[in-house]
Amino acid sequence: MKIAIGSDHAGFHYKESIKQMLADLGHECHDFGTDSDDSVDYPLFILPVAESVASGRYERGIVLGGSGNGEAIVANKVKGIRCTLCWNAETARLARQHNDANVLSLGARVIPQNEALEIVKIWLTTPFDGGRHLRRIKQIAEIESSAGLKSRNKKDSPSPTRTKKKTKKADGKVGAESYDLLIAFRYIKYFEGENTLQFQVDPKLKEPSVIHIPSEENWASEVPEWARQRREEILSRIRSKCAHMELEWKEY
Repeated sequence: MKIAIGSDHAGFHYKESIKQMLADLGHECHDFGTDSDDSVDYPLFILPVAESVASGRYERGIVLGGSGNGEAIVANKVKGIRCTLCWNAETARLARQHNDANVLSLGARVIPQNEALEIVKIWLTTPFDGGRHLRRIKQIAEIESSAGLKSRNKKDSPSPTRTKKKTKKADGKVGAESYDLLIAFRYIKYFEGENTLQFQVDPKLKEPSVIHIPSEENWASEVPEWARQRREEILSRIRSKCAHMELEWKEY
């Protein structure tokens, strides 16, 4: 597994021990610092860890500080990061089973080093349970995106995912039709007012993620009535908004 790690001065020595353990277990680890126990400001070293995980460069991240609180706060400012502060085996296990945590925060001043190492082992080897927990993670992703949209609207700045397109209505008049796109980790949701369509995404790390699209044959039975005659139009809009992403479009 490719793992990013970073700490402030308080977590430096634990970080070095964790790096050695990860190497012994066969993991690839990149250290974003700090490089000594001289006093530093933790956001400078934690943010790069979180960003590298969110971008897909690394599969997991581990951050350390005195209590681990500040490190978790910084990491969770990055969209797509689910950083959990763990202090024993049970919290580490639940962080993975229920929250699909992709970043682990540890407090070097509040837990013994041997326990920190055990927490890391459990956290790395515990799978996500999925099921109802996946539904809740999707809700978190929606909160992330809607919170960002509300913040932008308060500043009177337009949403970068909202597009107004002039379309001809049945009476021949031209009207404006707005649509939005929510890009989450495991799905992409298309919005037109109160109407929505959701497409499953299988995220990949070393190859393009796969987005599952109903074939022409299945489209009519899979989507609501308002979208049945508009397959190419809607998919064209989604492709345009996802042009910056590496996606494999797979019909079923």
